[in-house]
Amino acid sequence: MSDSDALKEDIERLNQKTISIWLNFPDSAMSYARLAYQKAKKLDDPKFLSSSLRLIGGVHYYKGNYDSVIHYSNLSLKIAQELQDSVLMNNVLNNLGLAHNNLGSYQNALEYLLRSLNLKKALKQEYGLVLNTNNIGLVYQNLKDYGTARKYFLEALDIAEQQKDNNLILYSQNNAGFTYLSQNNLEQAENYFRRSLAIEVDNKNWKAVTFSGMGQVYQLRGQFKDSRTYFDKALELRDEIGDKRGISEIYYMLSNENYLNQNYDSSLFHLNQSHKIAEEISAKDRIFDNYELYAKIYHDIGNLANAFFYQDSLLRLRDFLFNENMARNLAGIQLKIQEEENQRALSLKEEELKEERRYVIFLIVVIVLVLITVVITLYQVRINKKRNKALNLRNQEISQQKIEIEVQKESLLEKNAQLETAQRTIKNQNDQLEKYNRQLKSAVDEQSDQLKERNDQLMLANLELDNFIYKSSHDIKGPLATLLGMCNVALLDVEEEKARNYFEMLNETALGLNSILARLKTVSDISSLELKFQSIDFSKIIEECVEQNRKIEGDESVSVKYKIDHGLSFVSDPTLLDLIFFNIIQSVIKMRDVELDSHDILITLKRNNSELEVDIIDQESGPKNKELGDVFELFAKSALHHRTLGLGLYVVKQSVIRLGGNIVLLDDENHTHFKIKLPIT
Repeated sequence: MSDSDALKEDIERLNQKTISIWLNFPDSAMSYARLAYQKAKKLDDPKFLSSSLRLIGGVHYYKGNYDSVIHYSNLSLKIAQELQDSVLMNNVLNNLGLAHNNLGSYQNALEYLLRSLNLKKALKQEYGLVLNTNNIGLVYQNLKDYGTARKYFLEALDIAEQQKDNNLILYSQNNAGFTYLSQNNLEQAENYFRRSLAIEVDNKNWKAVTFSGMGQVYQLRGQFKDSRTYFDKALELRDEIGDKRGISEIYYMLSNENYLNQNYDSSLFHLNQSHKIAEEISAKDRIFDNYELYAKIYHDIGNLANAFFYQDSLLRLRDFLFNENMARNLAGIQLKIQEEENQRALSLKEEELKEERRYVIFLIVVIVLVLITVVITLYQVRINKKRNKALNLRNQEISQQKIEIEVQKESLLEKNAQLETAQRTIKNQNDQLEKYNRQLKSAVDEQSDQLKERNDQLMLANLELDNFIYKSSHDIKGPLATLLGMCNVALLDVEEEKARNYFEMLNETALGLNSILARLKTVSDISSLELKFQSIDFSKIIEECVEQNRKIEGDESVSVKYKIDHGLSFVSDPTLLDLIFFNIIQSVIKMRDVELDSHDILITLKRNNSELEVDIIDQESGPKNKELGDVFELFAKSALHHRTLGLGLYVVKQSVIRLGGNIVLLDDENHTHFKIKLPIT
């Protein structure tokens, strides 16, 4: 055996030893892991280096050193990614998720754990699947989403029972029990913890968790003697394995028990011990619970200054752990990972389709060859039958049919020649079919390249258009601002009425140009605008848009009324909805018949299945039929007819499309009728 092979065997043996004892003897496990890492460095093998670094991070997790877990796991992940080793990557991602969860970084935790779970499912890897599923549940439990957490814990329990792994069954049952405990369902919680107590395993870490759970059940029932017995057992096991997080938790429970019994000095003593450890390992969820108990104790003993301090610390930490963007970001993470999974599945499906095409071609060739063989065989059998019959006749009348035998021979030779000709024809046709297949593949590849090139050109054109609009509006705004300033100064200084009229018209034209530039910039921004969804107050938006249009148009003869379905709830981007209502109200006003004394515009909003329908109707006037085709286009004929550039309705249509909806101008007689449909999510 070579020195390299011997080193590899030593490293694998040390790694297995580390995994087997890291729950019960993390200090000894750390020695084995570091020794394996030194040997991996000597071997200079990236895969062994990544594996050893991952195990060092894993031991740090069981010791409660979460910052160290992240440090060593990131080193391991970098090497695994360079090697493109999916098995190593998914195990490291699981460790990173656990560490971020215990540090209170739930978004990062969920992203790492979901990526790890997807990799495991893609690899059909059973090792670590139960732990990974449990760990995702732990994130949701910390987020107080106990129903989702329990779903993951019970799914993990089913897998563990199928694998008949008592350690994993114990872990999953404990986690499920704590979800019921958090919801104060003590009967169900005790049921799971007692099932865990009945499992015989050599696992001090998870047995300590079971004792802690039972202690909390009895504490909530006020049976403090029983709860203290279980807490003492849990503390003894956690002291043995050096589990700092678990020790901090037990001290918290003991503090809470003394608080409930109004033993405030003893309660503060144990709480101080818990808090010192929690701050040492940066366990933010434990610090959160400690702040809450500190505030209660100091409030009860009348020390309001300290009570206020810890209450304020509690609120600030809560804002850090559970900020208002948390739920949306978590959903975004799930969607992002699901999108990546869908993309990966699509790639696999494309590969499968390619394989199926090759297989179909192969089958076609085989079938053709088989058919040819069958035809030849049948034909040959038929010929043989005829030949045998002829031979029998010839044997009986050999002297009389010598001439016929010669004729039959010539006929047979001719038919054989025809058969050879048919075979050559079939071969030529097969060659031609193969040629056509190659040409078809070449044409498909060429079309794909052309489509990609056109997409790239389109993206470049869009970018250049955005840059052109931005630069043009920026370059024009300076002279335009100067022109507006000069007009204002002239209107202050010039007294001649005719000159003032000229300056007023010039000022009005400049303001119109400024409005056009702003709208062009809006058109450019719509496609790149980041959507921010929130509940929409339609009444507020419509009233503000109507008021703005009245100020701009200076026309009080237009009356805008609106009707909203009772209880209509809609979530969307308020910026785009404001653009839609402002511009369409302005467009309806501009399209009205100016000869009429008054105009009534009616806006109705209603839900139709999974869509929001918005109808905007000016019952006094409407566009001619010939205008319907181009009303949403820039510089449309209908827009020029009404002395606009068509920017308003163009902005409306682009905003509606950006929200996934559509807009039409209905061909209604004698009035303008726009209908908008938006999806309700």
